[in-house]
Parts: sequence; C-alpha cells; structure tokens
Amino acid sequence: MTNLRPDLPDDASVRNGTPLSSHDHPRNEVASSVRDVIHTLVTKEIPDEVLEAEAVAIAESADRLRDAAIEGKRPRDTSPVITDHPQDFFPFGPTTGRANPMALPIDIWAVDTETYPEIRGQAVFTETYEGPPTCVHGGIISLIFDELLGNASLIAGVPAMTGTLTIRYKKPTPLLHKLDLMAKMVRVEGRKAHVYGSISLDGEVTAEAEGIFVVVPHERMIDNAERHSARVAQERTES
Repeated sequence: MTNLRPDLPDDASVRNGTPLSSHDHPRNEVASSVRDVIHTLVTKEIPDEVLEAEAVAIAESADRLRDAAIEGKRPRDTSPVITDHPQDFFPFGPTTGRANPMALPIDIWAVDTETYPEIRGQAVFTETYEGPPTCVHGGIISLIFDELLGNASLIAGVPAMTGTLTIRYKKPTPLLHKLDLMAKMVRVEGRKAHVYGSISLDGEVTAEAEGIFVVVPHERMIDNAERHSARVAQERTES
C-alpha cells in the first residue's frame, strides 16, 4: 500500500527529537505488512481462489510465528516516561503503537506552550477506517481522542485514566485528507484533569472532545493489574 503518512512539520522534532519506536524494526515491519493485508481485504475485490490460497499462506505464517515465539506473554512495557517522545509512550498500543497491527495511521508529538505542553499530530485515514461513506468512523474518532487527551495529561505531568469523554461531531471527518490533531490540558482540580482536543481539516474543526481524567495512585493500578492477571490465569487453568 502506498504510504499516505504526510511529511511532519518542523516543530514535530523540536521538543523530543524523533520517536525511537518509529524506526525500522522487524516487529514494526511485520505489523505494517499485516496492515497492508487488512487494507487490501477491505478495499479491493479479490477472486475467491486467490483468497483461499492466501488464507492458507497467512495461517502458515501465523503458525510459524507461534512456533518461534518464546513461551509466556511478552512483558508489558513499563509506564511511559513523560520526558520521552509521545509516540514512544505506548509502542504496542492499539492507537499509536507502530508495533501493533491494529494501530491507527497517526503521528503525534509534543510542543511547548506558555502554559502546559500540548500534543499535536496528523493523520490520513484510508477506507479501512470508513464509517459513513467517505468519512472516518465515529468510533475511530473517539479512540483518537481517548489516546490524545490521555497523552496530553501525561506530558502535563498529571498521569491519569479516562473518567469521562464527551465528543462533539461537528462535521463529517473525511477519509484520504490530512487531518490535524491537537490535545491540551485545560486545568487540574484535585485528582481531576480537564483536557480538550480537536480534529481539524484545513483549519476547520470537524470534531472536538472534552475529557475528565482521574489520577489513580500507582499502587492501585498495580493491584488492579495483578488481580486481572490472576483471574485470567485461573480461568485458563480451569479450562
């Protein structure tokens, strides 16, 4: 598939340089190839005999990956370092992680302002992400905002989890056009961080969001993760 990622503006590398997770890496290359397959399946008519042959080939590839994999789950990355490049916060994440085949075609970075630093970004969405004809699916837009607003909270020094997310779909957000993304901290009230974000086309906002992100003590997050992992392990044992 032709790379539709537009060139980044000059300010994209001023604060944090270039993201390490975007560099060429075998895992990123595999993830990119999977995304190409998804795009072709969604957007092209393909003869059944070709699909049948490719289904076998893809299944064989999946088997080879499983057979070569180290036993156990890949360790989750540690908590993001807020001084790192935002694109590197969640390299395996389903929104901006280059190593995740499900990730969206989004580039993000941080810029300093007179108040809090802001998240900026851009994206071009293909028909893979279509909702209404020629438009980005509304669920994809909500996923973008959840990620961007959370990252804006992070770089402002207030790591928090989504409490509420209110989205206003002001205009259809088109496919195959460069979209400008933005998210910024508005204010902090106790454990609540109020964050704002927008998606724009040629300077006109197509969707915007307001979120309240709640600071959760690190110990509580670790406890939740351990309880969830123990439950999954028990269910696997019982099955």
